[in-house]
Amino acid sequence: MIGLRNLGTSLKSMVLDGAGSIPGSADLIYVCKSTGQAYTYWNGVAPEKVKGTIAAAHSFMTSGRNDVAILSPDSHTQSEGITWSKSECHLIGAFGPHMMNHRSRIGHDANFATLLTVSGEGNTFANLYFMHGRGSATNVNLLTVSGNRNSFINCHFGGPMHATEAATAGYDLVRLAAAETYFKSCTFGIDSVACTTPQLVEFGEQAEPPRAIFEDCLFLVQGDAGVRFLKVNAGAGRGLGLFRNCQFINLGTAMTYGIDGAGLNNFRMHFANCGFEGATDIVALAYEAYCHFSPTNFVADALATGISVQPDVS
Repeated sequence: MIGLRNLGTSLKSMVLDGAGSIPGSADLIYVCKSTGQAYTYWNGVAPEKVKGTIAAAHSFMTSGRNDVAILSPDSHTQSEGITWSKSECHLIGAFGPHMMNHRSRIGHDANFATLLTVSGEGNTFANLYFMHGRGSATNVNLLTVSGNRNSFINCHFGGPMHATEAATAGYDLVRLAAAETYFKSCTFGIDSVACTTPQLVEFGEQAEPPRAIFEDCLFLVQGDAGVRFLKVNAGAGRGLGLFRNCQFINLGTAMTYGIDGAGLNNFRMHFANCGFEGATDIVALAYEAYCHFSPTNFVADALATGISVQPDVS
């Protein structure tokens, strides 16, 4: 059986060096539900490096030093929102690379607006499953990213997980108000709860326009006409959303539009080898000039390669 120290080192090499190319990692901190669990002391892990909560691990880390916290494959339930304010500090789930329903899980047993706020810069979050929604209209946001240059790899942002949040106006699963955010092999949403109002990702207003890259990601919802995969706020400015090899799938009643384009007068979206299913139209005619698809003959290629557009691009 692999020791926890070796597990942490292996994960650090596999996830950070392999997917994020982060050199010079410093301290390894271990987050377990109970610091008294015997396996936390395998291979001589110092007791001060084992923490019972994510907040305690964050407090112990040194900003700017590339410390890494390894999250045990348990349910880590939060009674208040997490604010990740430090920079170049990383949270990695002790679970193999995966896109959905990981065992290193972060949920909540109380009601508050945002589960995770990332205000620091240059952090990496990997191999994590965030579970959001428990039956209160107070819970309107899983993740807000306000710090620049943060990365999310092999993460599942699961929500809304309750009908109340799924019908709450203004619910945004992920809000981006930062520059240079990167998502790789992530899943946004779930297909088991019917939604009437939410959007999965919102590009918000900020001093510096948001720029985000999504690679090999899945956007999944059981929605209806009022749900959106993506929303761009009117104040988003001259930002950019770049999507490569991403699938947008609605398994409910067809959305009117897959993208709320209210802020697309300056903001640009580029989609390379992406597919949309379950939306009557991808974006309203007035905003089509700001959404670019590659290959450019998108509709013809959809018919030839099986990319799903339901039923058309305006």
